[in-house]
Amino acid sequence: MKHIISDFVHPQDAQAFITFFEKNEHLCFDVREFHKDRNIHYEDIPDKKIKDLLMYYARKNIFFIDHHFKTKTDVWADMRLCRWKEGHSMPLHVDKQPPDQMDFSSLVYLNDNYSGGELYFLENKKEVNLKMKALSCIIFPSGEYVHGVKKVLKGKRYTIPSWYIKLQL
Repeated sequence: MKHIISDFVHPQDAQAFITFFEKNEHLCFDVREFHKDRNIHYEDIPDKKIKDLLMYYARKNIFFIDHHFKTKTDVWADMRLCRWKEGHSMPLHVDKQPPDQMDFSSLVYLNDNYSGGELYFLENKKEVNLKMKALSCIIFPSGEYVHGVKKVLKGKRYTIPSWYIKLQL
């Protein structure tokens, strides 16, 4: 089951993330070619306030995931900021691919003032498009949902993707 959480991010924090990205796009890097100008990874962020905010939202995600999915989780991979420029998209995929071990996925939306860029899921052989509102978050099991991102047609789409693993207690 997917869960959408409205007003997950404080507007001031969303703006701080976007402003940081715009001033520090030179920090973009990823070993995967199609993500190289899209992601700023946690370990590459020199700003303690931004790192602290990312960890705050990781912990907040954990509370929601644990509540909605009746489990206990922790962060599976370091947080990152993601900017999707015009023309960027992502084909259908499932987040949990071997050797990945994550159990839950989260996507936080920092803005919604762009065209295109919808999150879409393949459900019963049909595409279901979601135009997520700014400041919202969607959480879902990582290995169960085939999803992608439609091409951004205008503007920039800012998100915080993150993944979580069940604790073995």
